[in-house]
Amino acid sequence: MTSILSNTASMAALQTLRSLSASLQTTQSQASSGLRVASASDNAAYWSISTTMSSDRRAVSAISDALGLGAAKVDTAYAGMEAVVDVLAEFKAKLVASKEAGVDKEKIQAELEQFKQQVVSIAEASSFGGQNWLNTDIAELDDPTQNRVSVVSSFIRSAGAGVSVDTTDVALDEISLFNRTGGGLLQSAKITKQVSTPGGLPSDIGGLQNGAVSDTPHYGHSWFTFAGARSLGPTDQISFNVMVDANAPYSAGSNYPVTIDQALVNSALGKSDGSITSTAEMVTVMRAALTAAGVPADISHDFHFSPTSGSGSLIDVFSLETTAPGQGSSIAIGSVSSSLASNYSFGLSQAYQHVNIPPAAYIPFTAGFQFQLTASSQFSFDVNFPSAGTSQSYTVTKADVDAALGTSDGIVGSLGDFATVLNSVVSELNFSSYSGNLWITPDTSGPHVGRYAVFNISNTSVTDILTVETNSTYVTLSGFDFLSIDITDPGADIDDLISALDVMSQAVVSGASTLGALQSRIDLQAGFTEEMMATIDKGVGRLVDADLNAVSTRLKALQTQEQLALQSLQIANTQPEIILSLFR
Repeated sequence: MTSILSNTASMAALQTLRSLSASLQTTQSQASSGLRVASASDNAAYWSISTTMSSDRRAVSAISDALGLGAAKVDTAYAGMEAVVDVLAEFKAKLVASKEAGVDKEKIQAELEQFKQQVVSIAEASSFGGQNWLNTDIAELDDPTQNRVSVVSSFIRSAGAGVSVDTTDVALDEISLFNRTGGGLLQSAKITKQVSTPGGLPSDIGGLQNGAVSDTPHYGHSWFTFAGARSLGPTDQISFNVMVDANAPYSAGSNYPVTIDQALVNSALGKSDGSITSTAEMVTVMRAALTAAGVPADISHDFHFSPTSGSGSLIDVFSLETTAPGQGSSIAIGSVSSSLASNYSFGLSQAYQHVNIPPAAYIPFTAGFQFQLTASSQFSFDVNFPSAGTSQSYTVTKADVDAALGTSDGIVGSLGDFATVLNSVVSELNFSSYSGNLWITPDTSGPHVGRYAVFNISNTSVTDILTVETNSTYVTLSGFDFLSIDITDPGADIDDLISALDVMSQAVVSGASTLGALQSRIDLQAGFTEEMMATIDKGVGRLVDADLNAVSTRLKALQTQEQLALQSLQIANTQPEIILSLFR
């Protein structure tokens, strides 16, 4: 039905156009802003979340900037510490060089002063943003309430506690090199050292007294085990050689051929059958054979050189030298041959040789001692070998002690130290510690073995040496200041200075390690912060960002629909005019 009073078609077209215009306006807004949720009216929940997260994102961005500032401070302090470590290494090398004899300590001290100034310059220059962690001004550096500085590390939002900013504390007492009121790493070094309590002048040196004579030399000897009873016939014999006092390359020794036959056995044992039936009978026969051959030796049934009868099967042959002093020689049994079945020799062919064993003397160790810082501090003694007619004088000084023990205090505090020192000085004797005694033996690689082995130590003299009553006291020395090190000071102990500098160097290295760890922490946090900002941006975008591809397509569609609606409205408006024309 067509009406000239109510144009329903026009009204419908107009309504459609209004709806399209509203949708078109919304779509154009999304296209221009890029936001699907631009205000709370668009989506209250999403708008609230995105607004909060956008605010947090700006806070995290500020944290990122703060981390950069903190990283710059840490990097500056670390660079300074690293440079100081290198300078201290050079400083320590110069201190060690100053211990050498004949060096010009004045010139070395001049170099050390330059190193000191370089360290001070590094500490003063290690400042960023008005903060200097290496050169501080803190009333009490060891007070945790005063020595802390903080570096911003993260922004935290939690469900219960709201929002907060997390910081990392840096303890300046761990990295400050110089502090105005003291306590810096290069101002307060402490070292622990061992000290001795000197007593009076010793009556001897560790027990080394005049007349330390070897009066119990160890005889050269050979032994074998009696192999069992056997009889020698009229034509049977056992022959062997006995080499006495061979000590290559110093002595060729003397060789004695020895023969045992039936006649010797019967004569020695009062028999007629040539039988040897026991160890005791073998001892008697061997003694007779050695005597007949002129061998300067004796024989024992026991192992300890006592020519008496015993109960066992061991037979020992030992030297009885005819040359002075007649002790301590070597003896060996060899070239054994026998006409008995299976070359049977009563065990002589298995004789064990124990040759050129030197005598030994021992002296109970009395007490440690310490050389004094004087040129005359020393002790001396003579080593004599009477039979060889040789004598050698020796002098032991503080330098000998320190070189042998690797020390600098001139202390011989123990029996083992005493043996080490004597071995480093004396070439003809060997010294060792055993059960609280100083054991002394001739050097077996030298000529003083065998009959020349008896020795004595005489003419012991002691000058400017104090007995050490205790050598187990440790004290802590403090107050070492890097800037006060002066090797030209007569009272300066270079070893103490080196030890103190080593303590300082280790403290600086530890401080640099602390800063290095903090560097790594800040770098990790900075990377995490950047990732957090990107994640927040992505999350907010998922909530409020418009899909521009879809918006663009919808915008074109709405624009087309709007054109169609306008055309429909025009058509609807022309229909009443056509009807009215019929009444003209």
